[in-house]
Amino acid sequence: MSGKPAASAPVRMFFREAIARAAREAMQADPRVIIIGQDVGAFGGSYKEFAGLYDAFGPARVRDTPIAENAMIGLAVGAAAAGLRPLVSITYMDFLMLGLDPLVNYGVKARFKTGGQLSVPLIVKTTAGAKGQGVAHSQCIEAWMMSVPGLQVFAPSTPADAYLMLKAAFLAEGPVLFVDHKRLFPVAGDVPPSDAVADVGRAAILRAGDDLTLVAHSYMCRVALAAADRLGQSGIRAEVIDLRCLSPLDIATVETSVARTGRLITIEEGQKICGVGAEIIAQLSCLPLSFHCERIAALPAPISSNPVLEAAALPDPDRVVAAARALMTKPLHKEYP
Repeated sequence: MSGKPAASAPVRMFFREAIARAAREAMQADPRVIIIGQDVGAFGGSYKEFAGLYDAFGPARVRDTPIAENAMIGLAVGAAAAGLRPLVSITYMDFLMLGLDPLVNYGVKARFKTGGQLSVPLIVKTTAGAKGQGVAHSQCIEAWMMSVPGLQVFAPSTPADAYLMLKAAFLAEGPVLFVDHKRLFPVAGDVPPSDAVADVGRAAILRAGDDLTLVAHSYMCRVALAAADRLGQSGIRAEVIDLRCLSPLDIATVETSVARTGRLITIEEGQKICGVGAEIIAQLSCLPLSFHCERIAALPAPISSNPVLEAAALPDPDRVVAAARALMTKPLHKEYP
């Protein structure tokens, strides 16, 4: 026997378990890593995404807080500036709004205001998306956060990316907003071994195609893939791109795909006005690129807790398929070199 440990194989686990694994490994590797938030302690997180960490590391490093998002993020910003590496968990993305002042005006700007002398290695993990919880617990405001200079915004759609991107976030020197989704926590997938490295800032092509480009992030990637499957049954080959990282935004991967297909549909659970899709299309429009496009997003209304009304407000495969078939009727005028 050589004595060298065998290479680890991928492990199948739930999205929420992938988050817990990434946090556990970060805490084992660096005693400065702490986790604070509502119900992160003995309860294991609102979605059990921190299960086992309290037992392993104790209340000094896994701390429950009151329901006070401004104070939670303010405390985490100060702790990061003082030398710790905190993750603060905001259970619902809606309530991230309460903590924007310490995050944006202090945490993100510290490096700029001090000429790089002060860093704030902070993760704000927050859960977005609708799942029967009504108007104040269902919003997706990722597009708001994309406009903050110096803030990285991660939005994984698979357990593998949840693991790899959270690991990368723990190593980042500036604030990271890590956005997960309620409907992804029970999703299972293969998670790579602990020595794997995330390709942060690079979009992923989930399905190849030449007729149409579908671009999404987080849970909407599953909607895009379902639509692509249905389109494929009628001979329309849709390429599906998972943005994964919203800031920085990998527009080059989207550009390459749209240059080939000439048709683009962006899909998001946030609002269409000033949304992620609007930014993608705006950036592509500045390039020597000819394409037809459509944006699909939540309807401009608060998300109801009524399941019928909630479903009616959200993007689904039916809307994507209908938009795709409409785009396929438009003639292409490719002028891209």
